[in-house]
Amino acid sequence: MAPSPGDMGSKKRRKKEIPKLPQADALQPYDLPILPKGAHKRHIAPNMCLQSALFGMVRRGRRRYLEKRRIVSFSGVTVYFTGGELDQGDFDVFLHAVHLAARQSGENPRDGLVKFSVRGYLKALGKKPGKSGQEWLFSSIRRLCACLIEVHFDGATMPRLSSIYGGSLIYDFYYDPVGRDFYLRVNCGLESIFRMGWTSLQWKQRIQLKTGLSKWLHGLYSSTDAYPMKVVTLQRLSRSKCGRLSDFRKRLRKSLDDLQAIGTISCWQIDTEDKVLVTRKKESSE
Repeated sequence: MAPSPGDMGSKKRRKKEIPKLPQADALQPYDLPILPKGAHKRHIAPNMCLQSALFGMVRRGRRRYLEKRRIVSFSGVTVYFTGGELDQGDFDVFLHAVHLAARQSGENPRDGLVKFSVRGYLKALGKKPGKSGQEWLFSSIRRLCACLIEVHFDGATMPRLSSIYGGSLIYDFYYDPVGRDFYLRVNCGLESIFRMGWTSLQWKQRIQLKTGLSKWLHGLYSSTDAYPMKVVTLQRLSRSKCGRLSDFRKRLRKSLDDLQAIGTISCWQIDTEDKVLVTRKKESSE
């Protein structure tokens, strides 16, 4: 049966229609966070992320959902977390999202949208592009969007008043099927966390590291004086899944060797009191 003129006109009109993209028409105004100077040149991280178990160890296939779980951290800050456990791979994704936001802030992106390519993102993280890499990346972005971080800074850090921040790390993300472009928006409230202290990371060193514990130690020793810490303290702070302290100590030794090999530290030892002693190398420009 031949189509009627009305049907043909309807089809013709549908072909001409271009879907309206959410980032073009439906997004509410949203700002990029105000980040420290130099964030467009180097990858920076809030100290509370580097000095806590927020981005700890997660066993493959055993990621737990937590509900307002208190996270082990340095004194002066209390962290509660709701969402799927975050690991050091998620931390890499978050750090690069912040870096991209800083790099594109001078372009005044409309509605806080930060443009990225999957291939470029994975390459920056030292990962191979491909279908599995893309699936891993967007699984991580979903976790960073879906989580809730509640941070309490005590009065010693904020005189006369405790400061509280609550929010996700990545606000949302979009895909433009016409231009085939990806976009994300970093939570604009992150400015308050960076104000409480941040560290510039040696990114080229970091992406050479292959284990979560090595990356966690890299962040820790980049952000604080390398004072002696007990092995059991590092086990708790890194949210290690090792059931026995002896197993963790074995992995710790290997990770400290990794840090020495890439130049983060010049030497290390575990003394008779089971305290880890490290000597950091001087930082060079990234």
